[in-house]
Amino acid sequence: MTALPVLALLVLAQAPAPAEPASEGDSILLAPKVGFFKSTTPLSGAPFFAVEVGYLTPLLDRRLAIVLEGNIHQSDVSGTLSDPLLTRGDENYRLTEREMALLLSAVYRFEGALGSLTPYAGLGPGLYLHQATAQGFGGTTVEKEGTLGFQLLGGAELRLGPGGLFLEAHYHFTQVDFLSTGNVNVGGFLAASLGYRLRL
Repeated sequence: MTALPVLALLVLAQAPAPAEPASEGDSILLAPKVGFFKSTTPLSGAPFFAVEVGYLTPLLDRRLAIVLEGNIHQSDVSGTLSDPLLTRGDENYRLTEREMALLLSAVYRFEGALGSLTPYAGLGPGLYLHQATAQGFGGTTVEKEGTLGFQLLGGAELRLGPGGLFLEAHYHFTQVDFLSTGNVNVGGFLAASLGYRLRL
């Protein structure tokens, strides 16, 4: 046996195995979120709670995700109405606005752009369910309305364990037209939302 076949066998034995295709078993995204929301109205800021479920599509080298999110927050404003026409004198009032939303977003993830840190940005429509409760003048009035709107989001996710720790911000736009509020955008800024996104 010559040395050439032996050398060829040694080279084949040392050759690396063919690369495995990228796993698609981690295409489902699941994330709880907690944050702080401030509307563009005089309503106070309030804690914000949400749950996100997403699908990392094969599009754009698996960088495009379709995300469905449900969230809730409740803001209020209170004060005193002073007017000479008020027969009972000054009146205290309190307005509470609870908002639940169902949001659908297309999110582009800049995978690999900053090593283990993945910036992302997205946008999409939302269905917003509002309930305004006004207390004053010796009574309570409750108004409810469902409206359509949209939202923009951006954030960054740090790879950690089976998922990633993330920080993100949102802007929401949605109008209501209640007697107690008038026609106003009760959307606003989600100043910061923190969560952990699992990839399943």
